[in-house]
Amino acid sequence: MFKDKFKKFDGSEIPDIIEYIHEYIKKDPTVTITVGCDSMQVRRKTIYAITIMMYNIDIKNGAHVVFFKEIHKKIRNKQQKLFNEAKYVYDLGMYLDKELASFYTRKDLTDDARKKYKYHLLKCDGNFLNVENHKEASVIKNLNLVPADFANFRLVDIHVDFNPKTGSMNPDGAIKNKSYTAYKSFVPWLKGTGFRTWSKPVAYASTSAADLLLKKTDKKHI
Repeated sequence: MFKDKFKKFDGSEIPDIIEYIHEYIKKDPTVTITVGCDSMQVRRKTIYAITIMMYNIDIKNGAHVVFFKEIHKKIRNKQQKLFNEAKYVYDLGMYLDKELASFYTRKDLTDDARKKYKYHLLKCDGNFLNVENHKEASVIKNLNLVPADFANFRLVDIHVDFNPKTGSMNPDGAIKNKSYTAYKSFVPWLKGTGFRTWSKPVAYASTSAADLLLKKTDKKHI
């Protein structure tokens, strides 16, 4: 399904993504593996960029990203387009969760990491919105973990390019921000299937890596 779809940023193909990740894990067993997706409309096509990001949260040396693209006939329904983003990361996440299980055990779910995720979820729910960036580390450090915070998450995280903030409304009181509607519709589903799910503004596998890939698309060949 996904085995031979991925490429590196230099364009070289990866024959077997599972073996590729296996070799990466041998070098860094504490790696965090995250999948993300973004999409854009180009002429009569909708392009999806699907990424796998591997990084160590304790080492500030960037991330290693591989990707593939899927091109569809233009999807005019915004909600359908965003649902497809969620479906891509779900399908890829489930594939990796199954295929990595024989050789990978998460070592990145430390107490500090669980506090960072809890803080992200609380912010998505509207808490701590006035905390300045330079004070966030202190707030996170002082969070209390409860039994529910020690869930057994799947082997990979999910990043979605959806906004947890409501945004503006039209004169009839309907929410104009389709990204927020997607967040409310699809993020509970992804979380409910066992994935740590990160949204804007920290969903880097979607908002940064996939976005960059889409911007580099050669429109002459679409």
